[in-house]
Amino acid sequence: MTDGCATQMASGAVKPGTWNTTIGTTLVIKGVTKSNVIDPLGRLYSHRHPEGYWMPGGASNTGADWISMEFSDGLDQLNESAEKLIPTAELAWPLWQEGERYPIMAPQARGFAPENLEREKLFAANLEGVAFIEKLAYEIIEELSSEKVEAVYSAGGGSNSDVWLKIRASVLNVPIYKCKEASGAFGAAIMAASNTYYNSLIEASDKMTAIEKEILPDQDLVEAYKIQYQEFKQKLTELKYI
Repeated sequence: MTDGCATQMASGAVKPGTWNTTIGTTLVIKGVTKSNVIDPLGRLYSHRHPEGYWMPGGASNTGADWISMEFSDGLDQLNESAEKLIPTAELAWPLWQEGERYPIMAPQARGFAPENLEREKLFAANLEGVAFIEKLAYEIIEELSSEKVEAVYSAGGGSNSDVWLKIRASVLNVPIYKCKEASGAFGAAIMAASNTYYNSLIEASDKMTAIEKEILPDQDLVEAYKIQYQEFKQKLTELKYI
């Protein structure tokens, strides 16, 4: 177990079809598949699941660093405003660093946003942009594994925004579960309890983890985001990032 895999255990994403997205400074995705996922481009790597499955994952340069850099003032008000502005129908990608490594490998990639957007709308559009990168990551995973993403367990500072959780659930069109506790130390405790106090890792996780909240897709947003996501991918194509 690595520290990242231990955090995945703590999140509750331990069964095939379940995934964990942690949004901190960057965006990290880890999940469980029945078969080993081979990525010819090297964007994904896999660990072995203690019960014989596989745990592929990848780390993006896109995350929530842009919030602390540009939007830390009045964050509560920005989240409230975003609730009224979504879907924005704007295309933004808040890639603060130079280059992206997952879900696309493009060292030349740069973030983008429409000019002259008011601060509140730019914030909301950036939330959507990160959700689109997350969607692209899971889309690639489904293509490579031929397995469906059934649910996403969310951790990290990015999961503290209710409107961002709503956007992400609607873009991904799967339930998102916010973890009550998702630390590597707690994951290590779950591992220690598996095949000792409990009969398996999955049983230990079911008994020991707790979900703080469940966020279901908003069907009106789902339809709007299908269109906006395709436009986002087209923008990446035009920029020769994909």
